[in-house]
Amino acid sequence: MMDDRLTSLTAAGLLVTDWCPARCRHCYVCSGPDRSAWMAVDDAASHLASLARLGVPAEGIHIGGGEPFGDFDRLLAILRSARDAGLDGIGYVETCGFWATSDTLVRDRLRTLAEAGLRQIAISTDPYHQEFVPPERVHCLYEAARTILGPDGVRARRWTWLQAPRDTSTLSNGDRRRLFTDFLGRYPERMTGRAATHLAPLLHCMPLADLPEKACRSALLESRHVHVLPDGEVYPGTCAGLVLGRAAAERPLDALVRSWRLADSPRVARLVSGGPKALFPEARRHGFLPDSAGYVDPCHLCWALRTHLVRAGAAGSDLGPPGLYEEPDRAGVSEGQPPGAG
Repeated sequence: MMDDRLTSLTAAGLLVTDWCPARCRHCYVCSGPDRSAWMAVDDAASHLASLARLGVPAEGIHIGGGEPFGDFDRLLAILRSARDAGLDGIGYVETCGFWATSDTLVRDRLRTLAEAGLRQIAISTDPYHQEFVPPERVHCLYEAARTILGPDGVRARRWTWLQAPRDTSTLSNGDRRRLFTDFLGRYPERMTGRAATHLAPLLHCMPLADLPEKACRSALLESRHVHVLPDGEVYPGTCAGLVLGRAAAERPLDALVRSWRLADSPRVARLVSGGPKALFPEARRHGFLPDSAGYVDPCHLCWALRTHLVRAGAAGSDLGPPGLYEEPDRAGVSEGQPPGAG
């Protein structure tokens, strides 16, 4: 009999906010300037203590969002709490670099974070981010991080793009479409979240019947990786929108991970055994009709099925949060200020 538990974790991410100054077209958690959820420092400290008890090494833990630099004081407090939790710092923090408006500011912040235990900055840079973040800010952050954190203390999500990033906010629709299509050919994205709306139409799609069968055991049970949202919801790996449970005071993250079984989530169980097509009968009962344009891959279909179930009022406890699925189908907006940021 196959194991119905989560494989022991080696990595985890605290997605401390869904706020972001950008609304990137590939964002699989649909962050943006209109979002406002932030993880409480005490909750983050509890999750970090849970990860320490689970034996997840510091280098396997990251802080992301959204954009965690939208509230620097909160980010710093969370980093400092890692050592109190028994961890030797934090592996890395993800950022788009929107805040890197001067060399002095960047260096001061990086020194402060390094003293608190930060090992590495991971910069999100690609044509989608550069619709919102000027390339010179990315370069400012990258060069300062190499000096403050060392050559191994910084990495870029798309290294080749960092060599000569362009401001894609000024491109015509046609030029942007061509750039995104070419970039997707070299660097595929998961066709979930906002990418399912904005990027999937740029790619070849197949009818539902032609999609390959793909069971999701590896992605859901064996990724050895979870993400925790601001309110404590736990995602398996990078499958945003599939909720394994909610970590809270009465059931800390380590207790949730150790006790979780497939029986806790019938939909996850169906995905593990039969892949996205196993969700089709339930979605069809709620009025789902396959898109005549087809789907890029099974993950694209999975997102469509789950979105339909949520919008049909059939989310249950394992699909959420609702805002992830209910975002209007619209493109980016201009840079904003983080609500309630310190």
